[in-house]
Amino acid sequence: MLDLEGTTLSHYHLQHSLGRGGMSEVYLATDQRSQQEVAIKLVNSGHMEYSERFQREVKTISALAHRHILPALDHGQHGSWHYLVMPYVKQGTLRERLAKSPLTLEEAGEVLEQVVDALQFAHDHGIIHRDIKPSNILMQDEHHAYLADFGLAKTLWAEGENEITQTGYVIGTPEYMAPELVEQPANTSSDIYALGILLYEMLTGRTPFKGSTPIATCWKQLREQPTSPSILNPAIPRPVERVILHALEKDPRWRFPSARALLQSYKRSLRAAEQPETILVSLAASDQLDIPPLHAVTPQRANGIFNSRKLIAVPAILLLLLSLSLSLGFYAASITAQKTPAAWSASVPLLGEKDIQRKQQSSHCTEDACGLECQCTASRGERHTAQTTKLSRRKLI
Repeated sequence: MLDLEGTTLSHYHLQHSLGRGGMSEVYLATDQRSQQEVAIKLVNSGHMEYSERFQREVKTISALAHRHILPALDHGQHGSWHYLVMPYVKQGTLRERLAKSPLTLEEAGEVLEQVVDALQFAHDHGIIHRDIKPSNILMQDEHHAYLADFGLAKTLWAEGENEITQTGYVIGTPEYMAPELVEQPANTSSDIYALGILLYEMLTGRTPFKGSTPIATCWKQLREQPTSPSILNPAIPRPVERVILHALEKDPRWRFPSARALLQSYKRSLRAAEQPETILVSLAASDQLDIPPLHAVTPQRANGIFNSRKLIAVPAILLLLLSLSLSLGFYAASITAQKTPAAWSASVPLLGEKDIQRKQQSSHCTEDACGLECQCTASRGERHTAQTTKLSRRKLI
């Protein structure tokens, strides 16, 4: 692009260049009618593709009147130049601010809220930005941000807008491009991914993916997982880290459904980080199961619960000790019972032997007595028989 410093376009006197982009250059200029400093964006009308994008940007900004979207003050064509006049923001860009140091959690939240407010407004009007990054966020002061540069913006429902981009040519800044943009057209989810990159950079001072070439950076976006933000900045609490990584999901279906949802989650994570003493109880599937969420337990309520549980725990411990002592007593008794029958079994055979001896002696005596009696009986029988025989013989004689 030619050096236009010191020249005048319409009633705008160009002072010096403020920056250059892929298709345009921005100058600091003086409005000779109001004597105010303005920023003027120039595109050469000889480049058909850039000229069409520029006209679309003018149309988009004119349709988006929002307190955090950098407005268009004027636009037109002078000679071979299309121009767009915008307020001059002396504070510079968020990129210049991050070059000094990362932001605090509160500072990042303040910027994020304003950018999300602007982006959600654009999404609600069917417009996606496609180039969210720190250099496209202007800081009017430390507490007011503007979302700028809608040069790559497109409408969700317009047909034929992708024809401006040459076939196979992916537009955008690789460090902030969602992985799916390699194969799919941009949508609101790809803007949410860029918001996640922006939040990551605001809190760590660097982007999660950076290759030696634009293609290498896109490859990292596709294949690699980001370094945990808390590793780069230990001041980042776990709830905030989960919000960032959720926005950087590779699959767009798993990201936040809207920019507003991302902001709300970030605010909740900050509140959780500011109240470390609060015991938070959650159920991940409560929505699906139609179970009401459990309430947070404050430290006072937790102490009351603890004290009441102590009153219940003391008797329970005493009862447990009593049960244990009884169990030990029963155990000792059972051991004694197991040993005593053994002694009995040792003495029983001795008693049995004596009894057997006694029984044998008595039986012998009985047998002897029976034998003697039998012998006596037998003798008496024999004598009786002999006497009877003698008597018979006498009678016969």
